[in-house]
This record gives sequence, structure tokens and C-alpha cells, in this order.
Amino acid sequence: MIRRIVSWPDRVRTYIGHSLSEPFYRFFRLFPHWERGLDRHEITYLYHVHGPLAGRRAIHLSDLHVDRHQSRHDEVIRSVRDLRPDWIFITGDLLNVPEGVPPLFQFLTRLREIAPVFITLGNHDHYSGVPISEYTELADRHKITLLVNQSTFIPAGTGELAIVGVDDPSLHRADLRCIPPPAQDRFTLLLAHAPNILDMLDEEHAVDLILCGHSHGGQWQIPGVPTFWLPPGCRGRISGPHHNARHRMYVNRGLGWSFLPFRWNCRPEIAVITWTN
Repeated sequence: MIRRIVSWPDRVRTYIGHSLSEPFYRFFRLFPHWERGLDRHEITYLYHVHGPLAGRRAIHLSDLHVDRHQSRHDEVIRSVRDLRPDWIFITGDLLNVPEGVPPLFQFLTRLREIAPVFITLGNHDHYSGVPISEYTELADRHKITLLVNQSTFIPAGTGELAIVGVDDPSLHRADLRCIPPPAQDRFTLLLAHAPNILDMLDEEHAVDLILCGHSHGGQWQIPGVPTFWLPPGCRGRISGPHHNARHRMYVNRGLGWSFLPFRWNCRPEIAVITWTN
């Protein structure tokens, strides 16, 4: 793991984020039946041309916010199983409070029974107060690959899939030194929680696709009203595909909720990435 010193403004923001969000999550955790707009997810299909990976398929999930088991989590498991992925990628905000650790890893273990699971951390994972060392120990125990400013490589056909996971960009914890140099027939996938990762990349960063979340798609989409709920680090990127001159990114609407257990006109999302010739 590439370690970096977290600046004092980011430490302050983590403390404030924890102090503001924890009471909401602890309160609504007592009333799971109050959830609205989270029980029906949407499946989005994405296609990327890369011959060596042709025919391979991956699932992208984000913003789980699993603090207790809900029936909707069973529906997600069923959908993922039916899609028969080769890999599952999860881009942070795994939970909100420490009590969520057991149901979170129960959910991740069920996903791991379907395909290898790769995760990275988001801002709420840091707000929760659960130390990175605990996430690491539990991930190792459950055979989940946690990437915190790290990369791993998977042989695939005649090529190679490089999976890079950075710590949360919205808290300025991402260290891009973990991105490997380009290589022939390598597809480099970058997992990052917040969309502002796109603004941190330079031309020399050989990244073929970025997957992120954080926005919840705005969580509330009211017809005729501009999106007004976006956390810091989105830079106006609400959902779907985005790009700059060199890099492509997909922003997933996620599965969970933030602060209030409601989604309006903004269904949770499972993204399916398929590679083609």
C-alpha cells in the first residue's frame, strides 16, 4: 500500500462528516421500514472494445451504505448472480457506522461466492470511525480484495486486466502513484469513490476506464428542479458517462442512501461492463 499523510483540513472534514452523519444513520437504522425508493434497482449495460478481454463481464456497484440487512440486498445478490460476472467491483461508501461491519461482510461474502470482489473506500467509510486496518483484516479473512492506493493484475485471455483502487478522492486521500505504466494488451481499470478523480489525472496516467460513485445520482430527482443534492467531490457530475481528452469515467448512482433514507425518481443502479472485440 502507498501511504500518504492526511492533511489537517481533511481530518477536520472527516470529524465533521462523522459528527453530522452518525446521528442520522443511528436513528434511521432503528426504522428500516421507513426506506422509500430503494427496493427496485436498475441495470445499466456498458460496452468497451478491448480484444484481449472480449467476452468478459464485470459488475460495478457503489455506495452500499450497508448498516443492516434488508430484503433489497437479497434482490441485488439475485440480480448479480443472474448476470454471471467474471469480476465484481465496488467503489466505496460500504457502511456508515461500526455496527454495519457484520452485515456488510455478510453481503460481500455472498457476492464473493459469485465472482471475485474488489473494493475500495469512500468518505463514509472514514466517517464511520472503522480504521483501515480493520477493513483490511476483515477483507483478507473473507477473501475480498481491498485496494487502498494499490493495484493488482489479472491475466485474461491474451492480455491483462490491471485493477487500481485509490482511497477516497473527495477527502484528498487518493495517491495516483499506484497507477501502473501502460503495457501492451493491458486494460487498466481505476476504482475511485468520488468523480473528482477525473480532475486529478494527467495525460501520462494510462487509465482506460474509471468507475466511481459518491453522487447517488442526486438521490432526489424532482422534475423541473435542478439537482440540488451533490456531496463535495462530484464537481457537478451526477451520473452516467463522463470524459476528458484522455480518460473515460462512469458514475454509478449507487445502491444506498445518505442522511435521509429516501430516493425520489432516482433508482439504485447495478452497472454491467462487457468487453467486446
